[in-house]
Amino acid sequence: MLRLLPAAFARCPALLAVLAVLLWSAPAAAGIEEEASAFVDERGQALIAIMEQSRGQGRRDAFAAWLEETFDLDALALLALGSYRSSAPPEELAAYLPAVKRYVVAVYEDRFDAFSGFAFQVLRARGLSAADAVVRARATGPQGAAHIVDFRLRGGEAGFRVLDVAIEGLSMLKTQRDEFAAVIRRHGLAGLIARLDDMARRATAKGGAEGE
Repeated sequence: MLRLLPAAFARCPALLAVLAVLLWSAPAAAGIEEEASAFVDERGQALIAIMEQSRGQGRRDAFAAWLEETFDLDALALLALGSYRSSAPPEELAAYLPAVKRYVVAVYEDRFDAFSGFAFQVLRARGLSAADAVVRARATGPQGAAHIVDFRLRGGEAGFRVLDVAIEGLSMLKTQRDEFAAVIRRHGLAGLIARLDDMARRATAKGGAEGE
């Protein structure tokens, strides 16, 4: 069975999203820490507001828009392929990218109702270069359980985008890459695409039935 949501991420779907190794020892870039912290704080608060909405297509559309504005989803999806990217047939690669997006939107949004009442606080940031930074935040649940979350960011013409999320040191990129590789070894990239689409359809259908 494909286990695409590891335990730490399944418990905290608000702390996505889509992926590189954190490099705390790199030299800081002046000024980037404040901008990166502001971006993560605004994006975190926006996601919490979306999670508080009623289940349905409106919330799913809002989450999809949030993902596009927060993550570099294409970069994350390609990085998650690891070494299989270079040998992937072009037509399968073209189908893979939108399949990942559908999967992330449907499966993570489906779990929002179980995670209302979270508080989000940025703790500190560290610049890695003129464009890259890592921001550390704390997400606290309604029962007081706290999770340390590290966001790896890269700046560009469109502003910052998240490249990786690590919860309690567990990298989303590495976890997804390992999970995807296990499926591709057995079923090929086409099999992974089919599995992602099936999980997205199931989550969407569940949300529709519960929202009626």
